[in-house]
Amino acid sequence: MARRLGVPYRTLAGLARELLRDGGLLVASPYRARRLLVQAVREALAPKDPQGLAAALEGPVRTLLLLAQASGQGEEALARLAKGASPRLARVARAARRYGELLRGRRLLDPVEVLPRAAALGKRLPLRLWRYPYLGTGELAFLKGVAAPGSEVELLLPEGAWGEANRRAKEALEEVGLKVRPLELAGLGRAFLQGRGLQGREADRVQALRFPDMEAEVRHVLASLKGLLREGLSPGEVTLVARDDRRYGPLVAAVGFDQGLPVRLLYRVPVGESRVGSLAALLAQALQDFPYEATLRLLFHPLFPWERKVDLDQARLRRPSGEAWKGLGLPGELLELAQGKTGGELVQGLRRALSPLRKRLEGWPRERAALEALLEGLGELEEEDREGFFQGISELLYHLTVPAQPGYGGVELHTPLARYGGAFRHLFVLGMAEGLTPVPVAEDPFLGLSEVEELERFGLFPEKPWEAAAREALVFAALLGSLKEDGEAVLTYPEVVEGRPVPMSPFLERLGLEPQSPGRTLVGSLVEARRLGLWEEDPLREAMERALEAERARLEGEASSPHHGATGRPFLPASLSVSQLEDLATCPFRFYAKHLLRPRGDREAGDGDREDLGTFVHQVLARVFRAALEKDARRGEEVRALAAGGLLGEAFSRVEEEWKGRPNPPFFLRRPDWPHRRRWVLGLLARAFEDDKQFLRGDVKIVGVEVEAKLGRGFRGMVPGYEGLEVRGIIDRVEERSGSRFYLDYKLGSTSPRVKDPRTGKLSADLQLSLYILLHGEGRGAGVYYLLASREAKTVNLDRGALWAIFKEIRRTLKSGAFEPRPDAKAEACRSCPVELLCRYEGR
Repeated sequence: MARRLGVPYRTLAGLARELLRDGGLLVASPYRARRLLVQAVREALAPKDPQGLAAALEGPVRTLLLLAQASGQGEEALARLAKGASPRLARVARAARRYGELLRGRRLLDPVEVLPRAAALGKRLPLRLWRYPYLGTGELAFLKGVAAPGSEVELLLPEGAWGEANRRAKEALEEVGLKVRPLELAGLGRAFLQGRGLQGREADRVQALRFPDMEAEVRHVLASLKGLLREGLSPGEVTLVARDDRRYGPLVAAVGFDQGLPVRLLYRVPVGESRVGSLAALLAQALQDFPYEATLRLLFHPLFPWERKVDLDQARLRRPSGEAWKGLGLPGELLELAQGKTGGELVQGLRRALSPLRKRLEGWPRERAALEALLEGLGELEEEDREGFFQGISELLYHLTVPAQPGYGGVELHTPLARYGGAFRHLFVLGMAEGLTPVPVAEDPFLGLSEVEELERFGLFPEKPWEAAAREALVFAALLGSLKEDGEAVLTYPEVVEGRPVPMSPFLERLGLEPQSPGRTLVGSLVEARRLGLWEEDPLREAMERALEAERARLEGEASSPHHGATGRPFLPASLSVSQLEDLATCPFRFYAKHLLRPRGDREAGDGDREDLGTFVHQVLARVFRAALEKDARRGEEVRALAAGGLLGEAFSRVEEEWKGRPNPPFFLRRPDWPHRRRWVLGLLARAFEDDKQFLRGDVKIVGVEVEAKLGRGFRGMVPGYEGLEVRGIIDRVEERSGSRFYLDYKLGSTSPRVKDPRTGKLSADLQLSLYILLHGEGRGAGVYYLLASREAKTVNLDRGALWAIFKEIRRTLKSGAFEPRPDAKAEACRSCPVELLCRYEGR
């Protein structure tokens, strides 16, 4: 209404606060009011759970305070109720009376007392109120006490039960000399009050649309709004309304972001739900002896106010708390802040820490508002002791509030109460379903109908449930009346709300409207256009068409494409490791993804954790055998005795220390459960050395440890035309027994490696040890896989025919440059493939 008249926006409550301020009275903040109410309940009623009972009594207590002040009886009314009312009502009255006493002792008022207490000051002002759909108890008391004779009030005065409360208000105002003029609603508002349904031109101005759910409803409405704004319509001529704005707000914000439509949500949310609030909560937790989890989360907070110098690797390793954080690089300002002994010192320290965030939050309206609210609200905790400060800050973050999404410009989401009295060309109302518009009304659990009748006998007249329902209808009628004569309204109804079917709003029935399907889907964003296959103006059209073509080629079994690993040119490296050859022989795409694309995993998520642990175990075993060889211990029983005598534990600790000293240690060493896993791994190795049948026989002679194997004479000529390839590998251990040479390879798991045999298509051929026998032993000797987890040994002999077939297939793949997925016939290799997320093999 203020926008329509071109005057500053003022409310009766705002005017009342100005009068009270001049009279030396202040309004208690929500935090202070709740603390005093808890104290009042504790002292007056002595319950087991003062905070819980205070939360339940908050509404009834404030109702009694409002009625007592509005009636002019004040504290006397509460005293009479506490003595003469029924036990249930008397308990509420005692709590309200004590709460009032605590407020007065601090020269404070509860927010509900603002209007009636301002009226009692006796100051008269000429007032003019425009287009009021109803007057509440406090507003009526304020006007009777403050409005000078001759002041004008424009009030909605419909016939019938809906207008009964307003007619009583009219009579009361006229008794004190105010002029009350009936508010005449035109068009839709009048039709709604009369309940005659919409006819003729009025019916043509209103659309009632139904949707399967709230998301479809919001997407259609915001797409309509976006279209109107693109046509040049001013945002001031359009209004978006939802009676339950908190339910619709997050969905409207998400869809608005998707559609590129700026949206403002003006309902208020606790500061604790903002990033600034979460930072303050983490600071409060960390300052209480620096617990590990809270302190680490604080250090990672995006608004952390100081430079991060903490050694995070050491912090994860040690999991410190309290004094254990010393020496790890916590900011000095944080340590100094933790020394605060009183609420005042902690408040000042927090203000110094948070104030510099103003500059970082300049382009973030809600967070900037949250910061300012917090900096001001911290003053409530200055008189607390250290313990009281930490107890109160979480409650303070709940009671301090900011607009949910203030922003700049854009479409505003409002409730009907905030938009009546305007003049709009386009009105969109969301949630025309029963239970949403209007909201359900019911008896107060503590002030039911029997208590309401009892209060009336004491001269106090609270609002009855049916009067609240009439108020909802009057506000909605005033909202409809704000539409211009040539304007249009769209009332939308979601058939399902939070998974539950709901009937349409009785307000639609009163208008004689039956919601219809919109008939066509409005496209408000690229995401919606893509769902419908509308790609004509999509900036990603070419990329999507290429992806679609790749999928079509895969499904139709066409020739390889780059998405299948086809490079289009030969790939002839000078050398390959044995592990690379294993990947290439198992499945060309696995080799292509791992060794040509080389995607990086997330080490913090544990990607590559098992591979790192396997390398760690190999280094421990190599160190044990090397140390034994340095002591000239080459026989199996000699090495076993040294390992059991402490060599194994010493080697394990040294490798562990070296790995932890790296700039970026492997994730498995930084995991909280590493001490437990360490015992398991060390026990695994100890049991292996105890195995004198397969892991380390007593009569064997150790020939070498981690022996390098390269291309040998036996390899030349095996694949004609491709003799230039150098193959390299590391043999874990070479030993001699019974006049023969054995090549050992350790595996952490319980299965030995196998690659695809091109002759059969099965995952049955050995490549690694066969190549070691060929490269190092020139075709003589045997290979042994020792499986640490199961304590088994599997012997491998050289199969030249399998090697010839494998290398022939490798040569064909490298020369063609086609690395399409070609696993074994049963796709067994796919079960543990590290690149399965990139693979397009349809047989998986």
